[in-house]
Amino acid sequence: MKQNTNLRQLCQILMLTIVFASVESFSTSLAGCKNTCGHVKVPFPFGISNSSIPNQGPCFLEEKFELTCENDTKLVWGNLQVSNISIIVGQVEVWFFVSSYCDSKNNYYSTLETDGFSISRKENKFLTVGCDSYGYLNSVYNQETYSTGCLTRCNGNRKRIENGTCSGIGCCQVDIPPMMRNISIQAFDFDNSTERAGCSNSFVVKNGFYNFNVSHLDKFPHTELPLILDWSVGSKNCKSSKGEHDYACKKNSDCIEVKNIGFGYQCKCKKGYEGNPYHPDGCKGNLIHPLRILFLLTISSSRVCKT
Repeated sequence: MKQNTNLRQLCQILMLTIVFASVESFSTSLAGCKNTCGHVKVPFPFGISNSSIPNQGPCFLEEKFELTCENDTKLVWGNLQVSNISIIVGQVEVWFFVSSYCDSKNNYYSTLETDGFSISRKENKFLTVGCDSYGYLNSVYNQETYSTGCLTRCNGNRKRIENGTCSGIGCCQVDIPPMMRNISIQAFDFDNSTERAGCSNSFVVKNGFYNFNVSHLDKFPHTELPLILDWSVGSKNCKSSKGEHDYACKKNSDCIEVKNIGFGYQCKCKKGYEGNPYHPDGCKGNLIHPLRILFLLTISSSRVCKT
C-alpha cells in the first residue's frame, strides 16, 4: 500500500512538472513592456508604447508593429481591433469593416492602409452578399492598381437559395490575389434592380468564419468581420539582411523568405528550440520531450496513475 502511494505521488509530481514545462517560460515581450492586452498576447516585434524601464526605448521593432491598448482590454492597430498575433506563422488577425451600398445616399466603402502587411491570400476570401449585387476589392501599391471582385444575381430564384452556401446566387466569393495591400472595398447594386430587398455588402473575411444565411439578404448582421494579415520584418530578403545591425533573427533561429508578402523576411526557431526568435534572448532548447518520455515510462510500469 505504501509503495502504491509513493508511486501515485510520483505520478502527480511528474504531471505537475509537465504542465509547468508546457507553459511558455520564454520571454515574448521586451523588458518593461506589456505582454498582454485583455486576452490577447503581444509578442515582440509587436509592442505597446515605450518600456517602463528608463532609456529602454520603444516596445516594438518598427513603427508598423506599434499597437495601443485601450482601457487595458482592447488591443488596437491603427483604428482596427486586434484579436490574435502569431509569431510562428507571421500573421495577425484584425477586425475590418464591411462595405455596403443601400442607395446613392446611403453607401459606405472601407479602406485599409497596410504598410508592411499584406492581405493573406491563403487565410481569407472576398465575398459579396445581396441580390443583384457586385463588389470590388482594390489594391494600390508602388503606383500599381489591380482589382478583383464578384457578382451575385438572384433572377427570381431567391426561394431556391440555401443557407450555408455561397455559390453565386445571393452570395459570391473569390480567392484573394497575391500581395494585396493598401486595399479598398466597394459594394454596388445593378441599376433598376427589382429584387434587392436589403443592402449590397462586400467584405474580406478569414476562412470559415462567415456562414451565409438567406436572412442576410434583407438585413446583414455584421459591420465588422475578422481578416488575416501576413507580416514580415525589414524591407530586404534574408541574404541582404544577415550581418546588418538591425537583423531581426536572434540566437538559435533561422531566417525565412516570404514570397507571399513581397519584401522582408520572417524568423523561426531552429528544430529542437522554442521561444520568440525576434526577442533579444532568442530561442531556447526544448526540454519537455524527455519529461514526456519519463512520464509515459512511469505510467507503463506502475499503472498507478489510472486511479
